[in-house]
Amino acid sequence: MSKKSPKNHEIALLNDSLSKYEELGIKEKSTQIWEDGIRTDGKAGTYEWWYTDMELNDGITIVVVFYTKDHFDLKGPARPTAELTLTYPDGTKITQTVTEPKGTVINSSKDKADVKVGDCYLKYVEGNYELYFNDGTIEFSAFMESALPMWRPDTGHWYFGDKQEDFFAWIVAQPSSNITATLTMDGVAKDLKGTGYHDHNWGNIPMNKVINHWYWGRAKVGEYSIIASDIITEKKTGYTRLPVIMIAKNGVILEDNQKLTTVIRKDTIEHPITGKFYDNSITWVQKSQDGTVYKVEMKRHKDIVSASLLDIISPFKRTIAKIIGMNPTYTRTLGEVILTIEKDGEYQQFIQEGLWEQMFFGKNKDAHIWN
Repeated sequence: MSKKSPKNHEIALLNDSLSKYEELGIKEKSTQIWEDGIRTDGKAGTYEWWYTDMELNDGITIVVVFYTKDHFDLKGPARPTAELTLTYPDGTKITQTVTEPKGTVINSSKDKADVKVGDCYLKYVEGNYELYFNDGTIEFSAFMESALPMWRPDTGHWYFGDKQEDFFAWIVAQPSSNITATLTMDGVAKDLKGTGYHDHNWGNIPMNKVINHWYWGRAKVGEYSIIASDIITEKKTGYTRLPVIMIAKNGVILEDNQKLTTVIRKDTIEHPITGKFYDNSITWVQKSQDGTVYKVEMKRHKDIVSASLLDIISPFKRTIAKIIGMNPTYTRTLGEVILTIEKDGEYQQFIQEGLWEQMFFGKNKDAHIWN
């Protein structure tokens, strides 16, 4: 099993038991195509989304997400939603959304990623992905050629509470991809190239009830591809730390044993926009069984997005949320990703610009208890 909460707190873990693999019908160290198909009924009591992001050669980043609901509205009815967010190098952001009527169950396959909202779609085609978004204002199409195999950490299911009935799940259907895309705005089409990523989340409990905050990032550093996260659970489960890392080279996954992962945070500040703490330096240390030590440090230079998630809900709901003390925030950061590899007294180091995020659901607790 993965790490458990301190004494007198409920359990929080990334389940890796053989019985859980059997129960879920999945295989260890082998993510199947069907796992990226729809995994919930898309109705009240669940959430699910397919996320893609890409960094393109003119400095634009594009994120497209397909939701079964109105974003993270777990209790609400089905409402298929597709959202595109385009961010320019100077931080200017454009967000466009396509929705279907409330009560409509999303058009999606159980056998593979094949999800559609209006004219927008994301679909798996012979090992790669095709993405299309069109709201009448922005038209964006992308071919996402896979550079790494599908991957998930252990079962990909985090469970909360002693009965392990509450969960959220995550698979990385496309850890890295090469992008060929066309963006059309104001009648002008532009051909683009870049790199991309696609993952898939679903669950049955609001994230703010089980997670205090997380950092998550991905990077291509030299010949290495990296995905790293540091999840801190809520008070009920003892602020348990659940780190994950994946390190791959030349299309082969080298490391993904989160039992061997430690995280070090340094240079902690209070963020001037969110009011939450922010760690300017985060380092994942992975000690391989063959004696190799990988260190992945993310050093913050600037933020390209920083906001309260209350901005996306109605003024009435926003007021209620503030009254009861809720203030979920999101920050997306640009900085250096430094990979240091040590083996038999010899060192290699690679440095590349990268992007990562902080999602902060909880209140601003003392940062130092997690180091």
